[in-house]
Amino acid sequence: MKLLNYTSTYFSIILFIVITAWAAIFYYTMLDEIYDSIDDGLDNQKGLVIEKAAIDSTVLQKSGFDETGYAIREIPEAAALLFRDQYSDTMMYMQNEQSDEPVRLLTTVFLQNGKYYQLQVATSMVEEDDLVKQLFYAVTWLYLGLVVSIIIFNNFLLKKVWRPFYHLMKQLKKFRVDKPTPVTRVQTNVDEFKLLDDTVQKLVARNVDVFNSQKMFIENAAHELQTPLAISINKLETLAEGKLSREQLGLLSSALDNLERLKNLNKSLLLLSRIENKQFEEDSAVNCNQLITKLLQDFQDQASFSSVKLHLEENATCMV
Repeated sequence: MKLLNYTSTYFSIILFIVITAWAAIFYYTMLDEIYDSIDDGLDNQKGLVIEKAAIDSTVLQKSGFDETGYAIREIPEAAALLFRDQYSDTMMYMQNEQSDEPVRLLTTVFLQNGKYYQLQVATSMVEEDDLVKQLFYAVTWLYLGLVVSIIIFNNFLLKKVWRPFYHLMKQLKKFRVDKPTPVTRVQTNVDEFKLLDDTVQKLVARNVDVFNSQKMFIENAAHELQTPLAISINKLETLAEGKLSREQLGLLSSALDNLERLKNLNKSLLLLSRIENKQFEEDSAVNCNQLITKLLQDFQDQASFSSVKLHLEENATCMV
């Protein structure tokens, strides 16, 4: 995942958590305000109904809900004295909607003409429910809008800010210590990128110096070893041509074998070092099957002379 997409993902997750928490707090705060407003309206309506009942006694006969939104019934004194005002949410059939709709219901008790009456006042909550739905949609669109804004912000502004970093990474991907190409400095006003650029420049320069030093040391060491080895072998071969006992010839032959192995080992180490440091201009695939077959052909006469039987079995092609 790219760095820009990585930050965008984290921003989106954090933003989702923050907006969700904010929306929940805002929702319950708004809901509390809505209920307070509705309950205040129910209290006002209760007062108006009680005042109207004091003037018009026919109001006390209204036992069912209609367009006025209240109902009254007489209750015993004992029940009335224990009763406390109650606010509740319920469903009520609405004539104009032809269906059950959510309402806020206030149930209270009042005294009129020496009798106790229970008053129920209801008001519709349809508009309030619509308000909550609109709030949910608004928060959803707000979140989507902010996420899109962050993506645009990352793709345009942050991409420009991080351009020096990507330029430096592009150069480092192409850099080879055996064929050093200069890593150009990046032009930036960001202190962190300046520090990164300075560090990379020092690191590249040091790696090139170390590589060149090792390369020179290996080449010099190989050449310095080759000369004394060759001289020692020649002197021992000359010495072997003289009159020596069988025991002395055996010791001399053993010394020559060891020196030859050391000479071949030195050549092999030098070759491996050059391969490891990629000092060969061209790289090509080698068919090990063909190479081994050729070597067997070269040593066939020597094997026959030594009564050694060579057998090669190929199960697959090996390319390196």
